[in-house]
Amino acid sequence: MSPSGTRVEQLGRRVRVLIADDHQVIRKIVRSTLEAHPHLEVCGEATDGAQTIEAAKKLKPDVVVLNVTMPVVNGFEAAREIRTSLSEAAIVILSSNADRRFVAEAKKIGVRAYVAKSGVGEALVKAVESAVMGEDFVLLE
Repeated sequence: MSPSGTRVEQLGRRVRVLIADDHQVIRKIVRSTLEAHPHLEVCGEATDGAQTIEAAKKLKPDVVVLNVTMPVVNGFEAAREIRTSLSEAAIVILSSNADRRFVAEAKKIGVRAYVAKSGVGEALVKAVESAVMGEDFVLLE
C-alpha cells in the first residue's frame, strides 16, 4: 500500500468520491478502480458539468474526479463553481488531454491532481489520495 493510502486510512473514515464524465464506460472503469480500495467510496456520478455542480452541492464529496470536456458546462467551469461553493472538496481532473497548458489552467482553479485517462488505475487512486491529503499530483503519460 502506498504511503498516502495509509494516511488516507488514518483519517478514520472512507473518502467520498463523485465521478463526473460524459462517457459511461469511463465512469464504470473509474468506479471499479476506486471501489477496489476499501477506504474509497463512490457517492455519485454525473454526466455533464451542470449535473456535476449540482451533485457536488448535494452530496458534498471529499473528492470530485472530473473530466474536462463535458457537455453543458465544461470541466474547468464546473471546477471553478465547485471550488467556490464547496471549497473543502478536492478536485482531480481525469482527461484525455495531456497538454501542460490544461494542467496550468487546472492549477489556477485550485485543482489538486491532473491525470491523463491513460493513467486510470493505481495512478488515479494515488491522485485521489494525494488530493484529499492536500497534495498535488500530475501524471500526463
